[in-house]
Amino acid sequence: MPQAVVGRLMRWTRWQLHFWRMTWHAAPWLTAVGVLLVVLRGVGVWLTIYASGRLVQQLGDRSGDVWVWLALLGMGIALEPLAAAWLESVVAGIQERFSRQQVLLVADAALAPHGIEHLENPEKAARFSDIEDYLRGMFGVNAMNAVWSVIGYGSIGVAGFVAVAQWSWWAALIALVAYRATAVTWTAYLDVLLRDLVEDGSLGRRQADYLRSLPLERAGGKEIRLFGLTPWILRRYHEVWAAAFVGIWQRRSKALRPALAGSVAAMVLLAACYVWAGRDAWSGTMSAATLVVVMQGLVQLAGLGPLGDYNVQAIRARFYENEIRELRTSYGLPPTLHDDPDSTAVVPATGAVAVDFTDVGFTYPSRAEPVFTGLDLHVPAGQSVAIVGVNGVGKSTLIKLLCGLYPADHGTVRVDGRDPATDEAARRKVATIFQEFVRYHLTLRENVALPLLAANAGAEPAADAAGDPTPAADRALHAAAGADVLGRVGGDWDTILEPGYDGGTELSGGQWQRVAIARALLAVDAGAGVLVLDEPTAALDVRAEAEIFSRFLEVTRGVTTILVSHRLSSVRHADRIVVLGPEGVVQDGSHDELLNSGGAYAEMFRLQASRFEKASGDDEFVEVSS
Repeated sequence: MPQAVVGRLMRWTRWQLHFWRMTWHAAPWLTAVGVLLVVLRGVGVWLTIYASGRLVQQLGDRSGDVWVWLALLGMGIALEPLAAAWLESVVAGIQERFSRQQVLLVADAALAPHGIEHLENPEKAARFSDIEDYLRGMFGVNAMNAVWSVIGYGSIGVAGFVAVAQWSWWAALIALVAYRATAVTWTAYLDVLLRDLVEDGSLGRRQADYLRSLPLERAGGKEIRLFGLTPWILRRYHEVWAAAFVGIWQRRSKALRPALAGSVAAMVLLAACYVWAGRDAWSGTMSAATLVVVMQGLVQLAGLGPLGDYNVQAIRARFYENEIRELRTSYGLPPTLHDDPDSTAVVPATGAVAVDFTDVGFTYPSRAEPVFTGLDLHVPAGQSVAIVGVNGVGKSTLIKLLCGLYPADHGTVRVDGRDPATDEAARRKVATIFQEFVRYHLTLRENVALPLLAANAGAEPAADAAGDPTPAADRALHAAAGADVLGRVGGDWDTILEPGYDGGTELSGGQWQRVAIARALLAVDAGAGVLVLDEPTAALDVRAEAEIFSRFLEVTRGVTTILVSHRLSSVRHADRIVVLGPEGVVQDGSHDELLNSGGAYAEMFRLQASRFEKASGDDEFVEVSS
């Protein structure tokens, strides 16, 4: 047997075993009931076939057993559809549990690595996206219906095989080989098709899908229409789509040839069986009753052949379940969910913690030039530090390393003496609001109080005795200068912050930033010891940003805080300002110290100040209109 055939057979066997292992894991009792109902469907069909033949014989003989076989025929006719209906109900329950299991397995795989490298890698991100699209799409939500339909029709095919075998084992085997040959060759074709679509064409298809949906989205719809980009986007979509499918069409054509050959061979074999049965009936060596049984059996044997859409969906179900397994294996995860005590542990609120970078070197996987080669930085517990520097020196990269989103190539990063890249407790000590913070489609209460809601229910560090996080959320939102946000929702904390929902609303960019900062403030009550603002206020004017940073430093006094901003006047009140350059830390001190010492900070500050003028009566800057 060719090695390629053996390889495909072994892979198919692994797929089957894993799929049914996971099905049993998701719904053991329902799976057992489903198997029983599948058997009953086959029994019902066999009883119908056999009883109809015996009934024909008894009618010819005018026997008194006619009513017995008529009753058995009725039982067989009723049993199959009843078992099918019951099976449909059971399969719905299996689908619900199986889908939930798959979603949890994929989410667990996405969250398992401490960093985000796998989510920023295009190929890995495409794999997650393909699986997610399948689980949410028509095939994913109907997978079990297809799988159990194929099994159900298979039991009917077995009943047909038994019926034909009562006349001739050779005829039954020939018909079985004909149907299975067709099923196997077409399954192999579909296997090639699916693997090409998912593995080889995923990146191209993702770009094509993006271009196709772009004119329909709210974010891009206005600009596309204003600039007249629709014809160009449609042409670009066609080019990307065609390029993604060039190799796929060739492999499809190659795989289609044996499928068509198998179909022709099956037609010849089945025709031979029908001619054989007709010849025996014509010659008198086969009774009319046997002919009725054999003809029905040959028809029902088709249940073991190709089943069109059911086969496609069943193959997809097994394929994607094994994709999930392979995805989890690539991250060192078992096929089933595992209990990780660190992932559910509550991080105690121990107050401010120290941060240390020692001889840290780091290069992004997709780049050749290192961001850091020997970064050293120590932030004592309770100190407020501003990180400044020109674009591209690694300010945001430093924050990503601090959060454990990437591991350092060499050197050490420590939060309270622990490595955030490997220690979940250390990572939870850091609460960060990035420039591109998440705008959750949740209520205002949930958007602000997420750190408290995510904490262990037994801790409830900042909620009232009744467990309501609203008072704590209200205090944090006012501390973040977000009173206007409450005005926007009419004081209703249950308003969803997305206009696409019933009763939902849309906040301005500045209001969303205040919500995000309030969420960071509440993270302290949930156990965070370091608060980081990575330019989340960059879209605000300089006065609003300075006001928020000043208020932030005031309400977080005593907590280790790290501020990142390109506007130096906004962070001048920090205890300490660290200037990053291509070689790492180039200056370190207070605002006044750095101005007096000259150097990079003084130059950047004076350059920015030249675009501003002093506001009368205070010591702040306002931007000069140009």
